[in-house]
Amino acid sequence: MPKFLDSDLHAVRASVALVGRLSDGLIRLGPFSVGLEGVLSWIPGVGELYGTAAAAFLLIQGARARVPVPTLALAAVLMTGRTLISAIPIAGAAASDLLTAHKWAARLIVAAIDRRIAADADRASPAERWTPVYA
Repeated sequence: MPKFLDSDLHAVRASVALVGRLSDGLIRLGPFSVGLEGVLSWIPGVGELYGTAAAAFLLIQGARARVPVPTLALAAVLMTGRTLISAIPIAGAAASDLLTAHKWAARLIVAAIDRRIAADADRASPAERWTPVYA
């Protein structure tokens, strides 16, 4: 398997964080936030479709970044639960607005990627650590 470049890992991290924010954090109202999935969950079928696509993207990106399987499994359970709840007519859409599972899953994946970046930096030689990376 080819080595995953540091810049690639940072790009994956950024894309995961972005999808987490878009899915569940576009609008903040006090302690609550609503994102694309919350808005789309009021349209039958559309919210579930978006939620499934966003979940697949997050999990694929996490796998590409070699996030540990238990972390990916927990992220999958969170997002699957939210998607299933949103499938319940009316009450499900309201309840799913309160559950920011994609944001939580994205945070789990980002934290695992951050740990990997830190571990890779610790293993790098001093010359590799201070070499500027241009994207």
